[in-house]
Amino acid sequence: MAASTGRRRPTKGDQREQALLDAARELLRHKPLAQLTIDEVAAAAGITRSGFYFYFESKQALLAQLYAETLGTSEQEMIEWVESEDLDRAALRRGLARGLRRWKTDGRWLAEAFLNPDPGPEVLTVREKIIGSGCTVISRRIERDARADRTVAVDPKLLSLMAVNLRLTMFAQAYSHPEEQSDDELLDALTDATLRLLYGVLPPTAAAVAGEPAGEGAPAR
Repeated sequence: MAASTGRRRPTKGDQREQALLDAARELLRHKPLAQLTIDEVAAAAGITRSGFYFYFESKQALLAQLYAETLGTSEQEMIEWVESEDLDRAALRRGLARGLRRWKTDGRWLAEAFLNPDPGPEVLTVREKIIGSGCTVISRRIERDARADRTVAVDPKLLSLMAVNLRLTMFAQAYSHPEEQSDDELLDALTDATLRLLYGVLPPTAAAVAGEPAGEGAPAR
């Protein structure tokens, strides 16, 4: 007999809930949040309107779960860089590239979710958790590097919040105005801006490309 993996198989209820989330995600790639209706989501998922309420009490609750599911990957996107020992520009750029790819697909509703000042209490709660999660991950690295006297002399929590908001703002800009710069240009600029923000320096290879001495602008302590 095969050994049990201990992982529960998805139930029909799980599958229907996921169908609603997948339907909402696909619909939101083509229309604004405000125009999305429960009837549309239910129909696209092959579920009745009354069936919808068995899984979600409101459209806002559905959207909150969608944000949590989609953006819950943000920590994993950056974990390679967070756990690296040096500035590791390449690992940071790879993490940012993974996030940018996600925004290229779901940027319409992600931008609305993060730029809308009043998305509703459920969505706002998830937004704050997502930003907080991203800040916690980056803050962990900054606190480690601050103990080694490598970062700029600023509160690590404030630095991480600035880095996360910089990333979200630039991804939203890339989705809204893709013609303004190529993905490579955006990723190079965002990578170097993040390193300057956190450490006050660029790694040697990036500094050489920028035409300045490596280590210029080292953090004052």
